[in-house]
Amino acid sequence: MSSLTHLPTDILSLLPLYINNIETFINAASTCRRLRSVFSNTLPQTIFQLAVASAPTFFSPHPHFLVMAVAPQIRDWALGSEENSRRLRVAFQGGIEGLYDFCVSDNSLKAGLTLDRIRMLYEARFTILNPLTDKIDKMAGNQWYETKNFWDGGVSEPATIDMEAHRAAMQIIIYGELFGSSMRPFLEPRASGQERPDSGSDSPLPYFDLETRLDYIKYCVPEWVCRNYPGFQILPVGPYAPENREDLRADQYALRHILTCRRWRRMWADAMAMVGPLFAAWDAERGPFETAQAGDEVEGVWRLKLFRDALQTMGLEGMQLVTLPQEKVAPELLEKARRIREQIAALEAPPPVYIVGDHLRARVSQAPDPAQDVFVCMAPYWSGVGGHSSDDS
Repeated sequence: MSSLTHLPTDILSLLPLYINNIETFINAASTCRRLRSVFSNTLPQTIFQLAVASAPTFFSPHPHFLVMAVAPQIRDWALGSEENSRRLRVAFQGGIEGLYDFCVSDNSLKAGLTLDRIRMLYEARFTILNPLTDKIDKMAGNQWYETKNFWDGGVSEPATIDMEAHRAAMQIIIYGELFGSSMRPFLEPRASGQERPDSGSDSPLPYFDLETRLDYIKYCVPEWVCRNYPGFQILPVGPYAPENREDLRADQYALRHILTCRRWRRMWADAMAMVGPLFAAWDAERGPFETAQAGDEVEGVWRLKLFRDALQTMGLEGMQLVTLPQEKVAPELLEKARRIREQIAALEAPPPVYIVGDHLRARVSQAPDPAQDVFVCMAPYWSGVGGHSSDDS
């Protein structure tokens, strides 16, 4: 008796186009060796579309999870040309939902997933994502608030924060997947044939500029207080469209707390210590609300911060450093971290900075600088940044 598996290979290879979602696809592939062999050659774009059909049930939090899954492809595609970078910035303006729709529908990006990538992400949910989420929840979420005597010394940095830990974890990881490679030109300036990436010459090591990084924070990490101020502009689109303003969350405020709090910095100090001595004591760095005093800068602090920024922007892979014991961290990741440390130790000065805000005058590194990127977006929380522009949304 004839069966489905007796059909020619060229016909069987068309079946994924008629399957409804990724669960059906995986179940079909596991029924026999014939289908497993044929389905192993399915185009990544087709597999991604099947994954999209299964969201948000199997890829939560939605849409962050699938954006994170294809973020390395988005990065490489956008760095391929100025036009692609421009189109990515436009996609950011639609918020995380707009970026997700861009991944799903853009024909030039051709976002795709392999079954191996899906299996890796499934395993990472339990070994990396869930543990990271738990740590963040203990820094700024429900577990943090449950600390005894919360407002009376129970925690060192009490604050009123409204955040969802899974979403915050994804926002940090996506930032790293998108912009982590932009650290390399600042750690390897001579690899670009130039002393510094801002010299004006063409570089074979492309990187995203600050405006692109800020567009991700502005629109994909929405914040009700993020608005125009002199030298900083928010467009009334996506999450900031007039009809959406009332639904804005306080995600930037939450992310700023997470990225600068003592628990986060101490956690990454432990990760840095896996590959070498700290450049400075982990708590020698000034806190976000501590005023600089002439002569009080501790030697090595800028290297400490740069090393932390480099590690925490390595995306999903880098989060192994803070979620797994050292003996279970991939050896190649530890070696990569050691090379980064050596490169930072060899630098004579920190990367150059951008100055943001006509009155704010915030210094933001040209290298990926997640905490400061977030700060300049939600700076209107504090006075002194100047009045709102007349076209403020």
